[in-house]
Amino acid sequence: MSSQENVMTCPLCGYKTGREYSMLLHMEELHAEGLSPSVADLDVDVTRRREPQAAEEEMSSSDDADEAELFVECPIEGCLEQISLAELEDHVDFHAIEQNEETAPDGIAPAADVAPSAAHAREYRSPYTRPEDVARPSHGHKREPPHPSTSYDSAIDAWRKIFGRGLVRKIDDFESRPADKKRLGKSELGKHAYEHKMPDSLVTLLKRGKYTSAKDIIPALARLLEQCPSTEHAYLCHPAVQHISKLRGEGGFCGYRNIQMISSYIVGARAEGSEKLDNRIPSIFRIQDYIENAWDMGINASGREETGGIKGTRKYIGTPEAQAMFISLKIPCEAEGFKSSPKDGVAEAALFAYVKRYFESASFDPRDKVRRTSLPPIYFQHRGHSLTIVGLEQRLSGSPKLLVFDPMFHDPAGIIRIAEHDKHKARIPIHRSPESALRLYRRGNNYLKKYHEFELLRLKVNPA
Repeated sequence: MSSQENVMTCPLCGYKTGREYSMLLHMEELHAEGLSPSVADLDVDVTRRREPQAAEEEMSSSDDADEAELFVECPIEGCLEQISLAELEDHVDFHAIEQNEETAPDGIAPAADVAPSAAHAREYRSPYTRPEDVARPSHGHKREPPHPSTSYDSAIDAWRKIFGRGLVRKIDDFESRPADKKRLGKSELGKHAYEHKMPDSLVTLLKRGKYTSAKDIIPALARLLEQCPSTEHAYLCHPAVQHISKLRGEGGFCGYRNIQMISSYIVGARAEGSEKLDNRIPSIFRIQDYIENAWDMGINASGREETGGIKGTRKYIGTPEAQAMFISLKIPCEAEGFKSSPKDGVAEAALFAYVKRYFESASFDPRDKVRRTSLPPIYFQHRGHSLTIVGLEQRLSGSPKLLVFDPMFHDPAGIIRIAEHDKHKARIPIHRSPESALRLYRRGNNYLKKYHEFELLRLKVNPA
């Protein structure tokens, strides 16, 4: 909480907060647009003004929960993601890390050798017959052009841009929602919840670009974790998993990108189900076809009623759709959910306990600092976003961190260079700051405490 001298006071009702964006939100939501700050709002009950300490304590206890329910468009040009207000500061920071060469190992001590650590009905038939309908990665580690130069100096600047654009509030969609009560709206399916067809230009982008992928990032993370002084030990999944990232300007296809990352394990490790995927990572359009076919088979079929159908649209998908796809392809998987009240942290604790048990089930040498396994990654969903869990880190401080691939972000150039060193068995450079290099991949309490409901989907398959 901010110090007392930084506490701001609303001139209309006496509300106090140390957070500038909270004051902006307060003014936008509670005081009519166009009123002069010098004129009292007659709708405000002045008898309910709070003492500074009480106001600040209440704000502290409610800020995260309220902000997790509010969504805004990312202010970084080309991103187009709808981000919860609670997640916005982290999101903007991660964009900065994408571009920040502080994560590169250039100019550091020449390398020291780092020794490596010792079921449902019929089979699906895709209507796609052309090989170009299957996703293809970018060649090698070719990265998308960086976002245009943007100032990341202050997250407050980003919030000012946000409020200049207008806030996407808690959305009930009563005006546009169909009469069917089961039909989900924009708060679950995104701002394109009621579209019937995505723009032709986006179809062309997705068919041409497919996706952006980076291989050998798992071994690169292993090197960084070995070198990181704050890491007690860590677990990592199978090294075949690719970090698949969105194309610039595509919008919110995170659920699809995470399915592609799970599929990269199946294909790369030649695990059960690889032949069902034709030994290729499926495109967004093929994933939509798989999901629609699963609904036809009666697998999580309520999804069609809730979404109105997803084929050819930009509607968000989540854990039920990912599960439906894999089950329809006879790829064994298991979903788990964790939910608690906003402030007790039970769901977060259960999430970490589950992931820890999952990685501890693998074979590894407990003396190793980095415990490399052959386990599949885990599909991970919270409100408004999904990621792929590729590992778990235990810090010397005692706090755990999920290690994730986030499809919203690309790997920094420095990480790519480490991956290339490892791929070619070159001498591994000692990174100037492994701590900062790992930030893009870590998700701990500061991130997870904003949410009180999580879903996981894990495969129950083994590599060949």
